[in-house]
Amino acid sequence: MRPGALAQAPAAADVLALQSALDTEMRLLGDLADVLGRQRRGVAADDIEAVDDSVFAAHRVLRTLEEARRRRRALLAILTGDEDTPLESLEDALGDDADAALLRARDALLETARSLSRQIELNRRVLRQALANGENRMRSLCGVASAPVAYDGAAATRDRTATGVLLNRKV
Repeated sequence: MRPGALAQAPAAADVLALQSALDTEMRLLGDLADVLGRQRRGVAADDIEAVDDSVFAAHRVLRTLEEARRRRRALLAILTGDEDTPLESLEDALGDDADAALLRARDALLETARSLSRQIELNRRVLRQALANGENRMRSLCGVASAPVAYDGAAATRDRTATGVLLNRKV
C-alpha cells in the first residue's frame, strides 16, 4: 500500500474527477495567459482602458483558479491521503491508478504553468518599461531634471506658504 494512501483503492470516478480538475486548471491558466496577452497589447497601444480591463479580468480568473486548486487538493487528499501531493509525484502516489489520460492532463497543466510563468515575467518587464517611459515623459513635459520624483509625506504638514507655488488659484 502507498504511504499515506487510504486503505482502499481509489475509485475510478475519483481519478476521472482529478483528471477533470487538472484539465480545468490548465484551461484557466490558458485563460490567464490570454488576459496577459491582451494586457501587453493594451500597453503597446497606450490603451489604458484595455490595461485596466485586463487587470480586472486577471483577478476574476485568479479567483476561479483558486477554487479549481482547492478542488484538486481535495481530490488529492481523497486519492493519496495528502492534499499537498506534488503533481510531479502523481505516478508514485497513485501507482497503477495513474492512467495515461491522467498523466497527460498533469503534463499539459505543468507545461501550461511553465508557459504562463514566462508570460508573467514578460509582462513585468513590459509594464516596468512602460512606467519608466511614462515617468520620463512627465519629466520632460514638466521640465524636471532626471532625478526621480518621490512622495514627501512630511510636505503635507509643512507651512504651504513657505514652499513654492505650483498652482495659482486666483483667477
